[in-house]
Amino acid sequence: MVSLRLPLILLSLLAISFSCSAAPPPVYDTEGHELSADGSYNVLPASPGHGGGLTMAPRVLPCPLLVAQETDERRKGFPVRFTPWGGAAAPEDRTIRVSTDVRIRFNAATICVQSTEWHVGDEPLTGARRVVTGPVIGPSPSGRENAFRVEKYGGGYKLVSCRDSCQDLGVSRDGAGAWLGASQPPDVVVFKKARPSPPD
Repeated sequence: MVSLRLPLILLSLLAISFSCSAAPPPVYDTEGHELSADGSYNVLPASPGHGGGLTMAPRVLPCPLLVAQETDERRKGFPVRFTPWGGAAAPEDRTIRVSTDVRIRFNAATICVQSTEWHVGDEPLTGARRVVTGPVIGPSPSGRENAFRVEKYGGGYKLVSCRDSCQDLGVSRDGAGAWLGASQPPDVVVFKKARPSPPD
C-alpha cells in the first residue's frame, strides 16, 4: 500500500509545482491575437462614445508631454509598445501577460526630442498623479515610476500603475484636455494592432 501511495504523492507534488510556475495568461488584442513586445498597439476605449485613443499633449509647459486622450473617437492616437519591466523580453517569450510588470512607450517621435516612455508623476500644483512621457525627474526610492500592468477588467482591460503601490488608471477631464492618471473607477480599454503607415 505504501509503495502505491508514494507515486501518487509525487504526482500531486509535480502538479502543484507546475500550477505554481505556470505563466499568467496573455493579453489579447481586438482581433484575438496575443500582445507581443514586437508589436505596436493603439489603446482605445472598450465602448464607443468615450473618446478616442491615447496620445501625447502638453499641459502647462511645452515639455514634457503628458499621456492624454483624443476627444474625437475617430482618432486612434499614437501606438504604444510594451516591454517587460525588468528588461528586454526573453527571445523565447515575447508575449505580454496580465498582472505582469511592463514598461510602456509611444512608438512616435515628438518635438520634445526625448524618450516617449511612460512614467507616473505628481503635479506640483494639484498633487494629482498623472502619466507623463520622458525621463523621470527626482525618482522615488522604489524607482518604479515606469512600472505598469495590464489587468482584465469589465469585458476588456485596465491599465495599472505600480509605482509604490498599484493604482488603477483612468482619464480625467478639465478645461485643458483629458489626462491619464490615477482614477477610480478605471477606464476599460482594448488594444488594437497598429497597421504600418503606407509609403508616401
